Amino acid sequence: MKITKTRHELVREAADKLNIVGTGQSLEQEYADKINNNVDPLVMQLAADGICEVANDEFIPSEWFDSIAGLLANVSAPIAGKNYDPNIKEFYEKTLRRLTSSGPSYNVQEAEYF
Repeated sequence: MKITKTRHELVREAADKLNIVGTGQSLEQEYADKINNNVDPLVMQLAADGICEVANDEFIPSEWFDSIAGLLANVSAPIAGKNYDPNIKEFYEKTLRRLTSSGPSYNVQEAEYF
């Protein structure tokens, strides 16, 4: 059985990485909305770059979760008054590439007709 995480947990983890929410505190809706608005573009960018494909953001593989949350926090950094860091992006993308390189892609294979 594979353990997965949800989009809501992803937004919360990114907020935790940005230190914009206290332990045990609820995330302010304004911050949650701004971070949530960055999820779809990030997931689409990861798929377009061939890094990983999150088919359903309610079932994010746990092994990918920390890296995706780190990438989400990085693109959402201006929300917390921080700067976007291309080195952080590179680090997490390399980690995701390593994690996905040995597993099945579950992509539909195209048939070749002669």
